[in-house]
Amino acid sequence: MTDADLLRRGAAALIPELVELRHSLHRIPETHNQERETAAFIRRTLQGTGIEILPPLMETDTVGLLRGASPGRCILLRSDIDALPVTDTSGTAWHSERPGRSHACGHDGHMAILLGAARLLAGLRDRIKGSVRFVFQPAEEEARGGKVLVDKGLFELAPRAEAAYALHGWPGVPEGTVACGPGPAMAAADTFRIIVHGHGGHAGMPHLTSDPVLAAAQIVSGLQSVVSRSTNPLSPAVLSICRIEGGHASNVIPDVVELEGTTRYFDRHLETAMRDHMRLIVDGITAGAGCTAELLYEEGYIPLVNDPGAVEAVRATVTRTLGAAAWVSDHPPSMGAEDFAFYLEKVPGALLRLGLGETWPALHSAGFDFNDRAIETGVVALAGLALDFCS
Repeated sequence: MTDADLLRRGAAALIPELVELRHSLHRIPETHNQERETAAFIRRTLQGTGIEILPPLMETDTVGLLRGASPGRCILLRSDIDALPVTDTSGTAWHSERPGRSHACGHDGHMAILLGAARLLAGLRDRIKGSVRFVFQPAEEEARGGKVLVDKGLFELAPRAEAAYALHGWPGVPEGTVACGPGPAMAAADTFRIIVHGHGGHAGMPHLTSDPVLAAAQIVSGLQSVVSRSTNPLSPAVLSICRIEGGHASNVIPDVVELEGTTRYFDRHLETAMRDHMRLIVDGITAGAGCTAELLYEEGYIPLVNDPGAVEAVRATVTRTLGAAAWVSDHPPSMGAEDFAFYLEKVPGALLRLGLGETWPALHSAGFDFNDRAIETGVVALAGLALDFCS
């Protein structure tokens, strides 16, 4: 029996258990760095598989190692584990039991898939030359847990991983397929906060004030020129203001208004250019309005860049194990962010987009729930990558 046959049959046999496991994880969502119950669940599930579990590098991470039957290379497979501060309105029988929190980005599905791949590979240990490292990473959504884990020495552990792969469930990609392309796949994401200080007063006497609301409104408009007039139109970039707050009454001009937003880009050189142009616009507008402002700019996620050789490895594995129709090579990059990018700074690898269906609800929406029918495809793809790498 070929490896592809073993993978498909093994994954199919695990599906009922993995679906129930996924539903159990969906019920107990935990946000960044609070994933204690989730981590305990993962470690219990891995017991008895022969996978060595290391002491946590953070607190809620789980890092395991499966040693093959003979020496060879080490590959790393990663799943994120944290949930979002989003109320679950999916209406499923396994809906979130935690008010205001849910797996609206599908990390419950990612965990189920990686646990399935771990179980499957443990049963095929005699076919592995080298080792497979499994990483269940906290704090992907809001705290760059991937960077923290890398900084704490994830890639210094012996045996050192020589390649890294992860997958993400993706609405818009056909069910039963895997999409992956070389080069930038996910954007860098920085955040900023602008605090406009003025001199408030009576709304009926605006001439006696320095109005921070008017200045803030002009800043929102002015900042749109950062992308439209200061960046190369051939280099994608986004600047979005997502929060404005100021004032407490309809007849009082406030002293302070705050704005908050994000910048996104693929070219890392744009970070400095966009930040500097923002500062010029903010300072110029507030000076003209008789106000002052603070621009607090924080670097966040770096661009995620898929290695061309790693993408070719994904294509070869997917077409061999799942068939040519399961491979999608032309899906466009996303301006979303993903901290798996910090892994790919260390070793070659790629992020796979697992098809959830062309009309599946959007990620981060309150009604999102992972497509259980995609689990088998994900398990075969990740386990197949490990077997091909360690052969």
